[in-house]
Amino acid sequence: MKKAMLFVAGFVALLWVSLSPSYETYAVQGSSQLEETTVKVATYNVAAGRGTDGAYNLERIATAIENTGADIIGLQEVDVHWGDRSNNDNMVALLAERLDMDYYFAPIYDFDPAGEGEPRRQFGVAVLSKYPITNAANREIARLSTQDPDPVPKPAPGFLEAQINVNGAEVAFYVTHLDYRADPIVREMQVADMEEIMAAHTYSILVGDMNARPDAPELQPLFQKYADAWNWSIEEDGYTYPAASPDRRIDYVFASPRIEVHSATKMSSQAADHLPVIAEVSLIEGSHSYNLEGTEWLVDHFIEHGDIQGTETSTLLHNHLRALNYYKEQEKNEKLVKHLQGMTVLLDYEKEKGNISNKAWEELSSDIGYFTEKWNQ
Repeated sequence: MKKAMLFVAGFVALLWVSLSPSYETYAVQGSSQLEETTVKVATYNVAAGRGTDGAYNLERIATAIENTGADIIGLQEVDVHWGDRSNNDNMVALLAERLDMDYYFAPIYDFDPAGEGEPRRQFGVAVLSKYPITNAANREIARLSTQDPDPVPKPAPGFLEAQINVNGAEVAFYVTHLDYRADPIVREMQVADMEEIMAAHTYSILVGDMNARPDAPELQPLFQKYADAWNWSIEEDGYTYPAASPDRRIDYVFASPRIEVHSATKMSSQAADHLPVIAEVSLIEGSHSYNLEGTEWLVDHFIEHGDIQGTETSTLLHNHLRALNYYKEQEKNEKLVKHLQGMTVLLDYEKEKGNISNKAWEELSSDIGYFTEKWNQ
C-alpha cells in the first residue's frame, strides 16, 4: 500500500510540475550549436617496446600506434629509464615527440637511479593524446608487487586519471593494468578501488589490460556499470593476446553510458605481445549525455552515491524519465519539451529541499537544458 501511495503521489507531482506555468527553463549557452566530436580511443600493452621477436624497437611501436588512428590511447608496460631492455629510454616522452601528442605517465614502480646522477628508474602506464590534457593524477589501487620477495596486497600507484578537453567536452580518461596472477583476489580489490575513484566523474572512459577474460567474476562490476565498447564491434571475437596467435580477450575499452560508442576493432601487429583495441566514440561539448538512457544512468549513479536522497525524489525523477522516453518514442517534441521543463522545476525544488546535491543538480540540469534546446528546434 505504501508503494502504491508513493507511485500515485509521484505521478500527481509529475503532472503538477509539467503543467505549472511558473517554470524557468535551464538554458545551455549556445547549445543548438554545441560541437559533437567523434574520436578514436584505444588501449595498447606495449610490452616495454619488445615485439613478438623479442627485440626492442620503439619506432615499431610508434608506427603501430600511428596505424590505429587513435586520438587518445592508453599504454601499459611503459619503461622510463628502466634499464637495458629498453635502451634506458624514456619511452613515453619519445613516443609523444614522435607522434606529436600530449602525454602523462603514471609509474607503478619508481626506483632510485642505477648510478649517481642518472634519472630514476620507472615502469607503469601512460596516456598519449592529440587533445590537451588539462589535469592528471597517478591514483592508488591495490597491488601485489612483483619487485618484493614477500609481497602483500596494499595501495600503490599506477592507476592513471587524466582530464582531457576534446573541443569543449571534458572527459575523464583512465588507464589501468590489473594483476596477472591466476588468483583473482587482487584484481577483485583493484576493480573495487577503481570504481570508487571513477565515481567522481560521470563522463569517463576506462582502458587497459585487465588480465582477465570477459566472464571473469571480478570484472563483472565494470560490465554492469559501464558500456563495453566491444559490443559495437562487427568482429567475431576480441582476442588480443598473445599477439602472434590470439586466443583470449583481456584488453578492454569501457565508456560511461553517457558517451555514444559507434564501433570497436582490434589491429593486427607484431610490435608487442598484445594487440591494440580501438573504439570510435562521440563526445559532446559541455560533456552532455547523448541520449535519455545516459541521463537515466546519471540519476541512478547519483542515487547510488548519495547525491540524490529520498525515495520520493528518486521516484519523481524516474517518472519523468519514463514519460520522456515514451514521448520520444512517439516523436512528440512538444510533449518532450514540456516534461523537460517540468523536470527542471523538480530539480530546482528538490535542490532547495536539500534532496539533491549541487553536483547532481548541475550535471542533470545541464543534460536537461541540452535536450530542451535539441528538441525545441
